[in-house]
Amino acid sequence: MTELSGSFEIDVEHLKELGVVDANSRKSMDIFASGKLSSNERLYFSLWGSKFLSTASFEAKKKIYQQGEDVGVAYFVVSGSLLAVNGQTIERLGPGSVLCLAEGLAGLPAPKTVVTVTPVQARIIPLHKVDHMVPNLPHAIRQTIRTMVGRTLALKELPKGVL
Repeated sequence: MTELSGSFEIDVEHLKELGVVDANSRKSMDIFASGKLSSNERLYFSLWGSKFLSTASFEAKKKIYQQGEDVGVAYFVVSGSLLAVNGQTIERLGPGSVLCLAEGLAGLPAPKTVVTVTPVQARIIPLHKVDHMVPNLPHAIRQTIRTMVGRTLALKELPKGVL
């Protein structure tokens, strides 16, 4: 029996109702600074508007990851909907979801097959750039990243030589 295990998405309509339609507009910046956004909405806003991330567009019914394949880039979903499938377990994903970041940082393969349901716009998180930046971070920040990746993946210990 197929099981829907969960879903995640930011309520983009709520952001639009607040007046957030462009991450870099003056009105959007004022809303960001106002304290009216939840922590997830603030994270969404920051990644959506980042000048350091490129944009990728995927048509509906496009496979983004195949379970077990190497992860070269992670994605932050700006718009659209996706399904993540692992055996009989299905997750619904939408705006605000981050795909394969922890796995990519840990050097692990994609844990699920991820397919778009509707057209998807995403921001590309190039893992090779992150891998070059992490060693230059202060020790405490590197350890924080290691801990967060380990917790996200439910690992007691990260593979040797990772992060």
